[in-house]
Amino acid sequence: MANVYQQGYSYLIDTGTPETGSFVINNSTWTSATTISLHNIPFDSFGSGSGGVQITGSSDVDFSEYYGSLGVGSVIFATYSGSSYSWNVTDVTENTGYFTFTVTNLTGPGGGVEPGSRPVSFYVQPAGANATIANNANNRITTATGTAGELNAEANLTFDGTLLDVDGNLTVSGSVILGDQAGDTTIITGRLQAANIGTGTDNSVLIQDASGNVKTDEIDSKVWTGKLVDYTGTPTDNQVAIFTDTDTLEGDDGLTWDGNEFNIQGILSAEEKNFDIPHPSKEGYRLRYSVLEGPERGVYIRGKLFNKNYIELPDYWKDLVYEDSITVNLTNFGTSMPHWVESINLNENKIYIGAECSIVSVHYIVYAERKYQEPLIIEYKSEE
Repeated sequence: MANVYQQGYSYLIDTGTPETGSFVINNSTWTSATTISLHNIPFDSFGSGSGGVQITGSSDVDFSEYYGSLGVGSVIFATYSGSSYSWNVTDVTENTGYFTFTVTNLTGPGGGVEPGSRPVSFYVQPAGANATIANNANNRITTATGTAGELNAEANLTFDGTLLDVDGNLTVSGSVILGDQAGDTTIITGRLQAANIGTGTDNSVLIQDASGNVKTDEIDSKVWTGKLVDYTGTPTDNQVAIFTDTDTLEGDDGLTWDGNEFNIQGILSAEEKNFDIPHPSKEGYRLRYSVLEGPERGVYIRGKLFNKNYIELPDYWKDLVYEDSITVNLTNFGTSMPHWVESINLNENKIYIGAECSIVSVHYIVYAERKYQEPLIIEYKSEE
């Protein structure tokens, strides 16, 4: 610990120019003090006398001897009304007969100031000697340069609070544990050498033997035969890899994923087909729907008619669906009169609707089976 500078007792006042034996803060509470001023006589006792509270002590001390070299990093400690406080000094100003300290980072309890009613016991501790740091930059670790008061911030040795980065050779005389805790990562961009591993050859890898020793061995003799996965063909971006045999992967044009869309050229078979999205009206919830299932490759359109006697089909339906598979469900609205299907004409892309009165007012759903080169096999014997 550095030598303690001025110490003693003094009056506590909260405003005005410091007088003999006074300790001044810039406002009426300890917690928000930004400046503290001390008179230039180091008093060392506090008691009562005929004129009230008195502070006695030596008056022949050179005040600058105590405070002249203080600056950033000095600390003021004070005891007041049984409580202890401290402030960090960020600046010191010498005035006529007193010094003013700019302070921050109060420690200790808060509370209001009672000027003149209690003594303040205080002392000021100076900052330690500053060190000059060469090549200073964020996250660099400092090392000694061999010159007193000088440090060097190493560009190739950094620590950001999580990752220790060694850009060069790392020599350790004891044990090294890598990834001791979950999520730990050790990155060495230079060369890591261990004297007991031995000299490797082409195609050699590091292995651990039954005794726990790490050593080199050739990949061809120990790993390659039936142990590594190879690829075939010419994979392209976004292809999903599939096994073509027990040791070979191949990208498939009919199975792609671009990070947003999963595309299948062929038949998708699944035990369950769902979609899952953020809930549109309940925060913190999700919404899951499953698809409609049935014994056909069903397609549909739906809508409503009013004062119009035909349903207009998409122009591609004549090529998309089997005409004899089309069925129509009608539900009248606004009236109880009967409606019916008069005819289906795929060449005109229309389904004509009849009604007992001249005004058609109906909701509709049209179902059909999509054309495919082979019929859907509904029941089949399991291969298991």
